[in-house]
Amino acid sequence: MYLANGAGITYDAEEAVYGAFPAIIGCTMAVVFCLMGFAFGSIVAPLRSVATLCLTLSFVFGLLVLVYQDGAFDFMGMRAMSKVGTVCWFPPVMCFSIIVGLGLDYDVFLISRVFEYRLEGYTDHAAALKGVYMTGYIITAAGVIMAIAFGGLMASTETILNQVSFLLVFSVLMDTFVVRTLCVPALLGLTDSYSWFPKIMPAATRSIGF
Repeated sequence: MYLANGAGITYDAEEAVYGAFPAIIGCTMAVVFCLMGFAFGSIVAPLRSVATLCLTLSFVFGLLVLVYQDGAFDFMGMRAMSKVGTVCWFPPVMCFSIIVGLGLDYDVFLISRVFEYRLEGYTDHAAALKGVYMTGYIITAAGVIMAIAFGGLMASTETILNQVSFLLVFSVLMDTFVVRTLCVPALLGLTDSYSWFPKIMPAATRSIGF
C-alpha cells in the first residue's frame, strides 16, 4: 500500500507520537510523584495524586471511545457528540497535559489545605472534612467555569475540535464533582493516619469545629 502527499506525513507523525506516548505518560506521572513527594514529604500523598489523575484520564479516554466510536451518546441527537467511527489521533495527545495540569492544580489546592489543618493538630478525619469544606466551592466554581469555556468548541463543525472539547469538558467535570469531592476524601479516610507517611505529624488534639 502506498500513501501519497499529506496522508504519508500524517501516518508517520501518528506512528511517531503514539510510539512515544506511553513513555511520556510514564515520565509525566513520575515527575508528578516526585514533586508531590518533595512538597509534602510523603510517599502516600503522591501515590494518591497519581492514582486520581490516572482515574480521570482512564475515564475520559474510555468515554471518548464509547461516544465517538461506539455511538453511546447518539440518543441525544447532538452532532458534536455523534458517532463518527473513529477517534482522531491528535486530541488525546494534546489534551493529556492539559488534563494532568488541571487535575494536579485542583489536587494541590485541596491536599495542601488538608495538610495545613493536619499540621494545626486536627485529626485526619477532621482535617479532610475541613479541607473539602473550605475548598469545595472554589474548586466547583473553577471547574464549572472551565467546563463552560472548553464547551464552546462543541459548536465547531470540525470533529477534531469537538473531541478536544469533549475530553476537556468531561475531564474537568469528572475531576471536580467525582474525584476531588468523593474519591480523594475516601482515600484520605482509608489511609487515615498513614496519609502523610513517612512524615511525622503533630499529635491530633483537635476535632471538627468550624
